[in-house]
Amino acid sequence: MIKKSLKYLIIILLNLLFLTILLLFWTDKFELEFNKLVRPIEFLKLIGISLVGLVLIGVLTIVFRKLNVESLKTRIGIVVVFILIINSYFYIDYGMRIYSNKITNSEFREEALKKISNVGIELAYGTQAENLTGKEYLEITKIKWFPKLPIKAENISFRYDYDGFLPDYSFSLSYDLPKEMKVDTMNYKDGTFSKSQNFKVIGDRKRVIYYEGQW
Repeated sequence: MIKKSLKYLIIILLNLLFLTILLLFWTDKFELEFNKLVRPIEFLKLIGISLVGLVLIGVLTIVFRKLNVESLKTRIGIVVVFILIINSYFYIDYGMRIYSNKITNSEFREEALKKISNVGIELAYGTQAENLTGKEYLEITKIKWFPKLPIKAENISFRYDYDGFLPDYSFSLSYDLPKEMKVDTMNYKDGTFSKSQNFKVIGDRKRVIYYEGQW
């Protein structure tokens, strides 16, 4: 009984190890720049699903006894398939992220990362970028909450400062649009939160300046 239980535990641990390797592989420098907690958060998810797997394997062993499944090879085979099924979300999700981050967009993300730097003067942490393309900025918004921009936005720059413990943050963004495009202006304040947007015409372009923050 102990020997069988040990084999089941090894299956769980091997699955956890393999998924952890996949996690480390798809979380590249670009991902970590905008989501520093992604690895510990995802690893906790893997620990959680592994514990669920252990509990469900315990249920399976009861089923094996009731159905008189005595073959250890058959039991292990069923457990392996079962573990793969309950972890299928992570395998599919991590596989897609590896394909996107490491195969199709690897060079693109590396080039975008060169335009990004860390700052931390106003608050504890900060990130800024200059002269991003629309595609590069869109890639960032897949990770971070930053506001979406029109398709024709270019020459994008931003600065994001945040406390890391308190909710205080500031986010400033500037980008160019064709002169003929309509741009709404605003100046909103509610308590400690404020948001504003305005623009100026420079040649055949509109330079849009956006800000939001909480202090």
